Amino acid sequence: MLVIINFFIELALLRRAPQDLPPSPALFLLVLLVGLGAGLLLAITAGVGLGSGLLQSLLDLALILGALSLALRLLGRPQRFLQTATALVGVDSLITLMALLPVGLARPAEADSGLLALAGLLFLLLVAWSVLATGHILRHAFGLTLLQGAAIAMGFDLLSFMIIGGIVDGAA
Repeated sequence: MLVIINFFIELALLRRAPQDLPPSPALFLLVLLVGLGAGLLLAITAGVGLGSGLLQSLLDLALILGALSLALRLLGRPQRFLQTATALVGVDSLITLMALLPVGLARPAEADSGLLALAGLLFLLLVAWSVLATGHILRHAFGLTLLQGAAIAMGFDLLSFMIIGGIVDGAA
């Protein structure tokens, strides 16, 4: 298990590539379950209800995997889906778990402004790291530059945020 965690850390640090992962449906399922759990844990830590947190996590996974599958099929590279999807969800899970710290720091109502500023800065750094790591994965999957991959990652994050926010707010 430590080998897998270490791989995702190295991937998030841009030292490995998604094609270095074995194309394993079992690993993909494991990473999906961890990703769902991490997303749910972050939502609960942020004060979101269990139902809304589960809906957000499921929608996030569905959007990223659906968009990835569609893009790879349109470009004639569907064979890259399993490794790329595993890489994206694995790195996202890792960064989501790391985001528990700043979200937890910002959550208490009695948190002072210095603590809130620290939490905000840490969260912003994690978002930037997530965009960079996702861009790294996308550059390998689609043959892009890191800047192009990061731009796509940022655009997708914004679009995903708006879609999920609209659906979850509408369901509440």
